[in-house]
Amino acid sequence: MSLRDVPRLLLINTGWTLALTLASNFLSAWFWDIGTGIVPIVTFYAILFAVMILCFGAAAKIPRHLPSSTLMATGIVLDAIFLGLMLLLRAHARHYYIPLAILDGTAASFYWLALYVLASSWVSPDQAHWYNSWTGTLEALLGLVVPPLSGWIIASMAGITGYRLIFAMALVSLIGPLWLILRAKSPNQANDAARLARTPSFATSFSWKALLWSFSGLGLRDGVYYFLPGLLLFVISHSTVWLGIFAASQSALQGSWFWVLGRWPTIGQWPGILWAGAVISLLALALLWLPLDTATLFALGMAISLAYPPFKVALESSALVAIRRAGYQRPQEMVRRTGEKEVWINSGRLLGLLFVLGLLLIVPHFRLQSFRWLLALWGISPIAILVTYRNARTRT
Repeated sequence: MSLRDVPRLLLINTGWTLALTLASNFLSAWFWDIGTGIVPIVTFYAILFAVMILCFGAAAKIPRHLPSSTLMATGIVLDAIFLGLMLLLRAHARHYYIPLAILDGTAASFYWLALYVLASSWVSPDQAHWYNSWTGTLEALLGLVVPPLSGWIIASMAGITGYRLIFAMALVSLIGPLWLILRAKSPNQANDAARLARTPSFATSFSWKALLWSFSGLGLRDGVYYFLPGLLLFVISHSTVWLGIFAASQSALQGSWFWVLGRWPTIGQWPGILWAGAVISLLALALLWLPLDTATLFALGMAISLAYPPFKVALESSALVAIRRAGYQRPQEMVRRTGEKEVWINSGRLLGLLFVLGLLLIVPHFRLQSFRWLLALWGISPIAILVTYRNARTRT
């Protein structure tokens, strides 16, 4: 029995997210436990984002591309190879973090490029807000259940056995999305152009260049947020259980928000919602004056998680509409603009990580408590997003 395009895309992304949630939440803790050290961990993520910039930049420039379904299947297979190598290398993975980062970044680039292009093609403008909201909701539900369970499994097993079991479970969970995308019919350009032509009218358009600046601000937040708070929590608490609870608590708040935005889309379209997110982020900076301990990290993580979904839904929905509009006359333009968007957001992520890495290398004996000032990027970046996003909006 065939699946409709949008539900198929949601199921594929749910399976990929399950693998990501199993493995990624504990990847930095894994490297720390096998003796990699914090500088190589930051370097791992910096290389990962640099590879994604190169891959998406190439996608934006190359005139002809593989079908999106083939590209997505390739990304899933590469991610399976990455997880397989983590299982085989065990503690020796600390010597190969650079090639592992390159492999992981390439896999993620192929998958996300294909996902965004398929979403721009398959999801109509009136479905964009619903699709992004429910995608976020499903991701949050997985984040609510999987991390605490994973943390308990890791903590209950001796040595690195628990980590290897989690990586094996992530590897198995990739089978579902790979099967779904291989059975999907690749849309040809003629049919795709016809589908785009059925919805040529858009109420709101955006300055694409200004919107890209908004994504770089979102990336600046993501680069620091992606692993640093969880790693600091693990170093302070020495507990994968607390790390799992931390990730689950953030997912609970974000999931609630995504559900509200999906259930009542007009809330997400209210201009004041982004101001509210920015104010929450700035108020959360007051927590940085407290000692950096488990309670402070939890409170800061909850505050920023509460402020995140309105920005995420607003930017991704706007980009989806803008990319689809660009592809109305020329479907290939969707690939180019998708690549550009991901170059900008990953450039923001890389910039945040390079700032962290620079401090670690320049300042000798960088103290753990000093990391709380790096987390200030959490609160400041929403202001940059807010300003650039407001400038991006134009009326047709």
